[in-house]
Amino acid sequence: MIGSWLSEILDREGLAYPFAGVRELLDRADLLIANLEAPFLDDTTGVLRADKTYTFAVPSRHVESLAEAGLDVVGLANNHILDYGMPGLRRTWEVLDGAGIAHVGSGPDSAAAHRHRIVERDGRRIAVLAYNHVFPAEFWAKEGRGGTAHASDRGLAREVRQAEADADLVIVSFHWSAERLQTPKEYQQILARIAVDNGADLVIGHHPHVIQPLEWYRGRLIAYSLGNFVFASYSSTAGGALLLVRFEGERPLLADLFPLDVNNVRREFRPALLAPDRWEMLGSEVVAALTDSANAGGPGVILDRAGRIRLIPPE
Repeated sequence: MIGSWLSEILDREGLAYPFAGVRELLDRADLLIANLEAPFLDDTTGVLRADKTYTFAVPSRHVESLAEAGLDVVGLANNHILDYGMPGLRRTWEVLDGAGIAHVGSGPDSAAAHRHRIVERDGRRIAVLAYNHVFPAEFWAKEGRGGTAHASDRGLAREVRQAEADADLVIVSFHWSAERLQTPKEYQQILARIAVDNGADLVIGHHPHVIQPLEWYRGRLIAYSLGNFVFASYSSTAGGALLLVRFEGERPLLADLFPLDVNNVRREFRPALLAPDRWEMLGSEVVAALTDSANAGGPGVILDRAGRIRLIPPE
């Protein structure tokens, strides 16, 4: 979320500022995906604002910061993208299209919001789907009403199968759970496994502002929440990570999790990698559990001094 207090810093320090501490990692990705948490809208005069505690609007010029970072696809299925209604959402589509950044998970009606997006890399077709499972429910698209995609069990299965038929890889993104919750809710596991059962090769989640567990299921990776990345909030409890997944064919060979310092009192909206001997300061139950497992010689988890937790799927 690159609005709020970050806007002034971008204007002062330049568009590359938020990503400078992790740029080398971002540059490794053949396809870089993130959740975009707020609409681009320069003038909110006369635009009806959602009746909620926090609403955001981001200056459209700051889309160049995302382009500078190398983002290829952003999910718009979340609980802030309609903070300024359909005018804000439509303007966001225009701004992203102008910057050459693909978007998924929203649309002028339910059918469009639920449609997968295809991105091609090195002759391979990657389908991305994005869903919003956070209130307000008024943000969820319906027949004849624009908004974000919200999955039903049966609809999710059908839409993932359709994506699989159209692509070599399928990635499914969920905005779900509850803020600061470090353990997934039961429905998260249900939806994630439905996605994998029907052809998803990777499931990624967000919204809790902290890292939730990662698990291998049927040879595919589910990351229930990666927490925050560049997010314009001064929360002292936020946590986050970058996830780099390497595929061979349709199967993930390994995944590297890079825990980040996203405490903006320290970082001022500029995430930083941390050496493993500093991970304790993050207060992450997930990072602590993975570290303990690796140190105990547990299978499938390897640490290195560069600040990476390598996750290897079971045979």
